Amino acid sequence: MIVGVGLDLLDVARMERELRAGNGLADQLFTPREIEYCQSKRHPARHFAARFAAKEALFKALAIDAREGLRWREVEVVSGPSGDPSIRLHGKTNELAAQRGVDAIHLTLTHTRELAAANVVLQGRPADGSRLRDE
Repeated sequence: MIVGVGLDLLDVARMERELRAGNGLADQLFTPREIEYCQSKRHPARHFAARFAAKEALFKALAIDAREGLRWREVEVVSGPSGDPSIRLHGKTNELAAQRGVDAIHLTLTHTRELAAANVVLQGRPADGSRLRDE
């Protein structure tokens, strides 16, 4: 059963400007493995933007807001052997996902020169045991 869906779209130029500002943003938002991966690419800002969009999409799918604390580095986008992206959760964010009944996270990333987008679908069971979420 789908227990959450999130989508995010990000301007690549904005991410590039933020990264060039030299304010340590990459270290605040991304894990060392994500930074290494993105910096190894010809256009790092596109890959950073896609990964940031994935984190935003996940937080939307989990219905986490700033009051609960967005722990950016607890959400890690990794690439499988064939290059397919997936999300690994750590710490409190992993606990929150488990509390909300998440069994699997499906991720799609895409980017162009201008835009990066991510779609996250959470699969599992509603945490309260009901079959349908009552909004």
